[in-house]
Amino acid sequence: MIEITGDLQRQAWKDKRLPPVERLEGGLWSVPVVFPNNPMRYTLSYVMVDGGDCLVIDPGFDSDEGYAQLGAALERIGPGISGVTGVFATHYHADHLGMARRVADAAGTWVAVGRGDRDVLRGYGEPGGAMEEDRLQYRGWGVPEEKLAEVLLPRFAFERIREEAAVDRVLDGGEELPVGGRVLRTEATPGHTPGHLMLWDDAARMVLSGDHILPRITPNVSLVPHEHPDPLRSYLASLERTAEAEDHEVLPAHEYRFRGIGARARALRAHSMERLDEVLAALEAQADPSVYSVAGRIGWSRGWESLGGFQLRIALSETAAHIQFLATSGLHSGVPGLPAVPAEPGGPVVPEAAASGAGPSSAGAS
Repeated sequence: MIEITGDLQRQAWKDKRLPPVERLEGGLWSVPVVFPNNPMRYTLSYVMVDGGDCLVIDPGFDSDEGYAQLGAALERIGPGISGVTGVFATHYHADHLGMARRVADAAGTWVAVGRGDRDVLRGYGEPGGAMEEDRLQYRGWGVPEEKLAEVLLPRFAFERIREEAAVDRVLDGGEELPVGGRVLRTEATPGHTPGHLMLWDDAARMVLSGDHILPRITPNVSLVPHEHPDPLRSYLASLERTAEAEDHEVLPAHEYRFRGIGARARALRAHSMERLDEVLAALEAQADPSVYSVAGRIGWSRGWESLGGFQLRIALSETAAHIQFLATSGLHSGVPGLPAVPAEPGGPVVPEAAASGAGPSSAGAS
């Protein structure tokens, strides 16, 4: 359904190794930055150099190894760290925004992020209170006491969130970012995070998609405190807006480059519909369902029993997002622990099989 254009990136992904630094069209470079102790392994950062300007997009997770990788690539490209004139993060997650402040401070320049994500970061209070809020959230979702410790975020994660809130420029989508003689256009694509932004380089027929659209993996859409109360609805609406530019090469932050954004957006939407059918069937099969009990009945790619730690946390918050969508669509009353949101019966996207009462579909991995 898609045309793979990043052959070296794809082979490296299959071989579980870092891809090479690559020079692309339009003064753009692809630079892998390691993501330690995570199944994603690395982030594909992008560097645009033109007319004395150097914009770093999604600099990656903040580690000494990653900083050295990015610095070495920038020296090869030309300007070095000191020549960076701007840092842009498609969204606030640590493997995208994490190293932004470090790079910007070393270069004496700015960090930009979407307004929704800046607001999320600012919404967290002091770490102790945030940790207790986190505990109450997952306990309310039915996580057994013996499992709670492994799904909760450690204190340093909430300390890092407060540090990452120090951004210099806030964007809403629709802005133009000049880089020398080139112009990048921002587009708001909420869902994966509330302030997720994509960057379009229409002159070069490229779009930097962040985590909104990936070639093989289904991006995680989670219900998270301080974020949008119905994130899956936002994500599906964003997919509808980004399914048009079939001639643009897609430069994602993970996996590999490809063409066929419309086909991929339709496939992601279809997967979401199948997962919604599956979640609805799990809800209706239980007298007193919870987020945890529903998640345990869903077909995860490596199996429910294999999920632990952060992967279990993500699975639960993703399940909660699907339950919330069904509740706000008027298809189910929901479960304890979900934020109150006015129902939108027959909203912009409703799973046809679920609405007709058909059985669950066999959803793939999320």
